[in-house]
Amino acid sequence: MKSEGGDGLHSDEGPDLDRSKNNVRRSTRLSRRIPILVTSLDPAQNFSAKCETAVVNAHGCGFVLPKRLEKATVVTVKLISSGRTKIARIALAITIVEGASWLLGLEFDIPTGTFWGVEDPPPDWLEYDE
Repeated sequence: MKSEGGDGLHSDEGPDLDRSKNNVRRSTRLSRRIPILVTSLDPAQNFSAKCETAVVNAHGCGFVLPKRLEKATVVTVKLISSGRTKIARIALAITIVEGASWLLGLEFDIPTGTFWGVEDPPPDWLEYDE
């Protein structure tokens, strides 16, 4: 079932987007455009693409793709700049333009405060240093 918020975005995840204001984020989000390569590890979803993050945190990132990946799809995310990789899963898929563009939320298998290479990361990221 799709839901639509006041922002016009659609989600196949329904109630997951209807978070209460009391729900505290696990780590601070930063708006950063970081080039990444996202590759599905699911043989049923043969997919790999270069893209850029929209937001990052110690638990993953948000990015836009022209293809929807199913929730829980296991992927690798590779930093183009350094070649560093992490295993993650798709945690959220929001339709931006029906049939053409999706905002995907990616969650790392193990949180890390250092993966993104952010200079002076937020203090809450330091809890997850590798």
